Amino acid sequence: MSRQTNDDLIRMVKDAGIVGEGGAGFPAHVKFDTQVDTVIANGCECEPLLYSDQTIMQTHAEKIVRAMEAVMSATSASKGVIAIKKKYTGISEKFKAAMTGTKLELMELDNFYPAGDEHILIHEVTGKTVPPLGLPKDQGIVVANVGSLYAVSNAMEGIPVTHKIVTITGEVQKPSVIRVPLGSGIMECIDQCGGSLVPDPVVILGGPIMGRFLDDPDSLAQAVVTKTTGGVIVLPRNHFLHDAATLSISVMQKRAATTCIQCRMCTEMCPRYLVGHGFETHKVMRIFAGGQADTSDAIQAMMCCECGVCELFACPMGLSPRRINAFLKDRFRQEKLQYQGPKEVRPLQTNFREFRKVPIPRLAMKTDISKYMDIHPVFEGDYQPSRVSIPLQQHIGAPSRPLVSPGEKVVAGQCLAEIPEGALGARIHASIAGVVTAVDHSITIEGS
Repeated sequence: MSRQTNDDLIRMVKDAGIVGEGGAGFPAHVKFDTQVDTVIANGCECEPLLYSDQTIMQTHAEKIVRAMEAVMSATSASKGVIAIKKKYTGISEKFKAAMTGTKLELMELDNFYPAGDEHILIHEVTGKTVPPLGLPKDQGIVVANVGSLYAVSNAMEGIPVTHKIVTITGEVQKPSVIRVPLGSGIMECIDQCGGSLVPDPVVILGGPIMGRFLDDPDSLAQAVVTKTTGGVIVLPRNHFLHDAATLSISVMQKRAATTCIQCRMCTEMCPRYLVGHGFETHKVMRIFAGGQADTSDAIQAMMCCECGVCELFACPMGLSPRRINAFLKDRFRQEKLQYQGPKEVRPLQTNFREFRKVPIPRLAMKTDISKYMDIHPVFEGDYQPSRVSIPLQQHIGAPSRPLVSPGEKVVAGQCLAEIPEGALGARIHASIAGVVTAVDHSITIEGS
């Protein structure tokens, strides 16, 4: 394979509109514009019930390997590791065959949560700890989701990001993995899989632990598939997870004030604490319970990755440390406050880490999703809607700037929106051919 220059890769990735598909959607052309020692492919599919990344790896191992070599070449990395879960035996064989003759390594991790968290994965693979609020490149590492790497391989062939592979599961007639155009309606995708099995469902976008709930008709009707949508999980209203996600701030404060026993379990089980971060969420709980939120102990909530282990697994009192941290983070951001405390790594905290990893089956029991764990959705192919509404912001940064107007005809793959000058962002492309009927926060296309 010829050497891939950094400029070549950045141009292709930027042109294709690639973002991090396993998280918040950080623009990949910015992430890859660096020089590092190690590139890690994240194939651990962090959350239970999701099979999207597994489907990509099962069917496109060669493309992921090709993209890994290109990213390593462009970033001058000497080491490349594809990290998957040990239980993915078929996928392991696919990668071993695709990696023949390359310098890539395959690492197989145990089935624990959150194995796919970027900081946790780095510690598993390299033994290094990214400092609190730091970036992987601070340790000479780039981490890329396997879905993003698949998109990189497509970009090398001039193919932009226009579709997403999504898991539809839970209380649906036919749980499936389907490939859909960006901007497809979430309810249409559910209907494509036979519809809901419960009369008044709620829907999680993403995984069951960190995903976002949609629980009213308007939000369900307007929700669409974006570049970061990995799963759509249908649950009955008032499911345990739904109740936990919809507690009011006032109720959470009253419960914390009357029930928190300062046992430290939220801290001792925190995955970030266990890789050496100085984040002690029990101290945030103490401050929040007392009705204060402007001390140095409270602002350490900014270090929370919101994985949910504290409230959905660790807390013996059923309290909500994760949601309290998220509430405080939002408040501090609005007030333009930043964490200025210690950011050193504490190696001694890692001593108990091997004994405190959260097994996925136990997490499923604690969160009442065990009944869905035996569902293994398979890939059912493409769904082609007659209409899409493609958001201009599917990524971290500024919304993309529209290049089309209502009434224009577009073809699939055409660039619809550009990155604003001098801003962090990603390009948006037409996912179907048709006529643009509306341009506001999204670009709506009626299929031809």
